[in-house]
Amino acid sequence: MIQNRQLKIYFLFLMFLFGGAKLFAFDNFITRHGDQLMDGKQVFRFIGVNAPNINGHYDGYMNTNPESGYLYDPIELSFEMESYFEDMAQMGVTVFRTWGITVEDGSGEFEALVNGAYSYNETAFRRIDKMLELCNKYQMRVILCLVKENKYWGGTEAFSKLYGGGDYYESEEVKNGFKDLLKVFAERVNSYTGVPYKDDKSIMAWEFGNEVPNHEGAWINEMAKYLKKLAPNQLISDPRRANGVDEMETIVNDVVRNCKDIDLVKTRQYPNYKNSVTELWQVCEGKRPLLIDEFQKMEGFTDILDEICETGTSGGLLWSLMKPQYNGGIGGHALFHAYSWGGSRWPGFDSGDYFNERENLMKIREYGYKIRGEVAPPLPPPAGAPYLYPSLEKDAVALKWRCASGARYYLVERSTTPEGPWTDVSGEFDISYSLYYYPMFSDSSVMAGESYYYRVIGKNETGQSEPSNIVGPIRPGKKMVMDNLADFSMITSSSENMEISTETWPRFRQTEEDFFQLQRIAGSSSGFVTYNADEIKSIQVFVYSGSTDEISLEYSNDGKTFQPIPDGALVKSHRDAYASQISGWRDNTVDKFIYSVSVLPKGTSYVKISTGRAGQSDSFPWIGRVHLGYLGKLNSKK
Repeated sequence: MIQNRQLKIYFLFLMFLFGGAKLFAFDNFITRHGDQLMDGKQVFRFIGVNAPNINGHYDGYMNTNPESGYLYDPIELSFEMESYFEDMAQMGVTVFRTWGITVEDGSGEFEALVNGAYSYNETAFRRIDKMLELCNKYQMRVILCLVKENKYWGGTEAFSKLYGGGDYYESEEVKNGFKDLLKVFAERVNSYTGVPYKDDKSIMAWEFGNEVPNHEGAWINEMAKYLKKLAPNQLISDPRRANGVDEMETIVNDVVRNCKDIDLVKTRQYPNYKNSVTELWQVCEGKRPLLIDEFQKMEGFTDILDEICETGTSGGLLWSLMKPQYNGGIGGHALFHAYSWGGSRWPGFDSGDYFNERENLMKIREYGYKIRGEVAPPLPPPAGAPYLYPSLEKDAVALKWRCASGARYYLVERSTTPEGPWTDVSGEFDISYSLYYYPMFSDSSVMAGESYYYRVIGKNETGQSEPSNIVGPIRPGKKMVMDNLADFSMITSSSENMEISTETWPRFRQTEEDFFQLQRIAGSSSGFVTYNADEIKSIQVFVYSGSTDEISLEYSNDGKTFQPIPDGALVKSHRDAYASQISGWRDNTVDKFIYSVSVLPKGTSYVKISTGRAGQSDSFPWIGRVHLGYLGKLNSKK
C-alpha cells in the first residue's frame, strides 16, 4: 500500500513535469458520510499540520528583513512555498490548514489580499493559486481559512471597516462584502492550473475564519448556505472552536438542527482546553465528523494522537509548522505567540529540545501513516541541494544558505580549488541557533590572505543532500567567530556576576529568538567580559536592553590597561521595541542595540565589554551575540 501510494505520487510528479500544469491529481472530492469523511469509498483520516505562513504573512519579526517592506519575505513562489511542501511531504502530511487571509488595516506592515471594499490584490491571490497547484502536485488537501476573528494582519474588524464599520456578523453591507469574497474565491480560475477553485479537489474544506465566536450560528448558517450553492462539492468546516464538552454539545446541536450545510465540527487541544479527545468525540459520534484543528501540548502530546486514532475522530492538525527562508536559514518558532513552543521546524533541531520539537514532529509523521493503516517508511535523505550565498563579510568567511528539506545538520566543506579536494570544516553543524537575519557559519580556521572555495551539504540520519553551488574564491583578511554565548568557552575572563540566561519565555520573543544571552545577575553591580586573541581586528556586539545605552567597549594591547574605543570607530544602531501582535506589550520585544567596530587600533589583543545599570533590580543589558574578527589564536578560558 505504501509503495503504491509513493509510486502514484512519483507518477503524478512526472506528469506534472512533462504533461503541463493543468494536471488534476486527485480522483475524488472529500465528502461527508455521517460522522466520517470519505475519499470515494474509503474512509479519509489524517494527522497533519497547520501552515500559518504558507501564503506569506505571519513568519517574521519586524525589522529583521526590512528590505522586504513587510513582516515577511514575499518570495514564496520561487522557494519558500515549495520548501514548505517538501517538508510536509517528508512528514507524510496529506492535509494541512491555512490560517486566514490578510485584510487591509492601514498599518502598512503587510500586503493585503482584501485591499478594499469589493477589491482584491491579484498578487496575493496568485500565492494561493500557487499553493493549490502545489497541493495537487504533492497530493495534499487544504482547509482554506478566510477572514480571521484575530486582529493580526487584518481580521474581521478591519474587514468591517472596509464596508462601513458595522457589526461584522449583523451588518447587511458587511455580510454582502463577505459573500462577495466567497464568490470571488469559489469562482476564481487558478492562474497556474486553469482550474476554478470550486472545482479543485485539493480544497478539502472551506473555513469562514479562525475563531468565529461560538454564538454566531445564524451568520455561519447564512454563509454556509451561500457557499454551498457556489461550491457544492467541497466541504465546509465550522469556524467556531469548542472548548470542552459543554460548548461542543451546543455547537453540534446547532449544526444538526440549524446549519445542515456545515460538514465537520472542530475543537482544539491546548493546555487551556477542557476534556479529552475521547470525551469530545462522544459528543460528535453519529452526528458530524470531528477535527482537532489545532493541538500542541508539552504534556500529553502522544495521548492526543492515540485518542484521535482510537476514536472515530477524522483528523488532527499540529500547531504549527514553520518554513525555510529564501534569504537563508529557517523561520522562527516562537514568533508572536503567548508561549514559546508555538511552531516547529522540520525535521527538528537541537535548539527545539526544550519543547520536544524533533520528537513531536516524528510522532506526527508516525501517526500520520498509522491513522491511514500504514507504517511510516524510513526518513528520506535531505531533498535537493542547499543554495550558498556569497560571504556576508568582505574580509572574513561568514556564510549563509538556503536549506535542503529534511536536513537536520549541515557540513561546510572547504577547498583551495573549485575542483576540490574538499575538507569538512564544520562537523555536523546545527543552524538553528543562528536565525535567518544572521550569518549561519563563520570559518575561524582560515589563513589571512589565502584563497578558499566553499560548498555546503545537508545531512540527516538517512543520508546527505547533493552539494550546494560553490562560492569563491574568498580571500579573508581575518578569522571570524560568532559567539552565541551558549557558554563561556570563547570568553577569556569575566566578572563573577555575569551569567547565561536559561529563560525560555518570554525571553525568546523579547530577543527575537536569539537563543542565549549573557547578563549581569539582577541587582548586582556592573559586570564585564573580555575577549583575547593574538590580534583583534573587529567586533560586533548585539545587545537587548531598555531604551538607554548600557554597554561600553574598551580595547587593550596587554590586558591590563584598557582605553575607550576611539571616537568615530564605534558605530551604534538602535531599534525600538515593538509590541507583540498577540498580546500587546505583555511579552514585547526589548530595544535592540548593535555596537560595531570594523577597525580596532593596531596591536589590539583584548576587548572588554562592560555593562551598566549597577544595582538595578533587573538583569539588563542582555548580550545576545558577539562576532569577533581576529588574527592568530583566540585565547579563551579553555
